Amino acid sequence: MDTTELRNSIKDAVAILENYRSFGPMVGDGIDALNRIDACVAEPTPERVAEAKSLLEGLNREIGPYRSYVPTVAHTLQELKTWIGDQ
Repeated sequence: MDTTELRNSIKDAVAILENYRSFGPMVGDGIDALNRIDACVAEPTPERVAEAKSLLEGLNREIGPYRSYVPTVAHTLQELKTWIGDQ
């Protein structure tokens, strides 16, 4: 997957999560983390990739029980995991 497609997937995931923002601060934190990861994808440096990896690990822990409710977001996180592994 190229960078443009990955960034579009992140934007789609953020748009979906915006619908759940009222469910609590955890959703807002997830949106913020995805936006920071998007900045890393746009301009990957070793430091930014390390930060994105850490953020992604946290997102994967948090989304665990909710994956079936937000499959598009879960798929984006999987794509990010693959991207980070390739860096």
